Amino acid sequence: MERKLINSQLSNFKTYEMYKRQLLTLSENVFEFKNMPKYIDKAFLNKCLVRQGSIAFFVDDVLGLLALPYTILGKPDVYDRPNAIKVSSQNGYTKTLKSQDDFVIMYDNNGRYPLWLDILQYAERIALDTRTTDINIAQQKTPRFWKTKSEKLKSIIDLVNNVDTCENTVISYDDLDLDDTTLVLAPAPFVADKIDLHKEKDWNEFLRLIGIANMNFQKKERNIKDEVLASQGGTIASRYSRFEPRQDAIELINEKFKDRKTIDGKPVLEKMLEVKYYDGVPTSKEETEDENDVESEGDYDTDTNVL
Repeated sequence: MERKLINSQLSNFKTYEMYKRQLLTLSENVFEFKNMPKYIDKAFLNKCLVRQGSIAFFVDDVLGLLALPYTILGKPDVYDRPNAIKVSSQNGYTKTLKSQDDFVIMYDNNGRYPLWLDILQYAERIALDTRTTDINIAQQKTPRFWKTKSEKLKSIIDLVNNVDTCENTVISYDDLDLDDTTLVLAPAPFVADKIDLHKEKDWNEFLRLIGIANMNFQKKERNIKDEVLASQGGTIASRYSRFEPRQDAIELINEKFKDRKTIDGKPVLEKMLEVKYYDGVPTSKEETEDENDVESEGDYDTDTNVL
């Protein structure tokens, strides 16, 4: 019993960790930064934005433009923006920036809070959906409840084990009276299909939160473009909430640091930085704009997902 309980708990934990990794990967790979200095680790940048809610861009005289976590020093201004910060990294690098002209704070969303806790909540919900489905499917094996006398318990266990291991011949004792044994079949109702629908709703809620368009139509008729766009209002709002602070930060970085140079005379920004919401499909072939365009007129097929 204890071994089965431990295995079940491990399965629950591994399922939760699996979805946490998947949801974090989606949340951290929604935006595309162009012309970002190669030294800046974009994966680290996205990780800090999602898990900590913000990150500081500044210029190091040797390394050039950097993006690192920070702590606020002193009192903020009237809009609660930091006047001075201290940036740091895990290798021991630190630098104190005492003026707003020396740094730019990039936020993950207009609420200026990390999505980390929301992601953990959705990971837990989706993992619960999956594990509940697993258990319901496992229960379709039709559990068998045996009723017998306590002194016959060992014999019945041996008998059942022989059957479960597909033995062709089952040997028992002379004194085993099968008339004293009762078998009760109690199959569990199959509800995995309903749980899958609930899981799909949880997924759609999460995708709306991070701004990924995802819609699964349940009705069979065709939907026109205006209906599809109207139903994506929550996703569009989430996109603006996450895109706008990134765009504002990029504009400030370009404005503040466009003329700055490192100690060896190299420009901090070789090109102006850009950011956009990633909507493309990775491909190894160059495609023309006509090949990438999606029809803007006509109906949308409701039998497929709109991504």
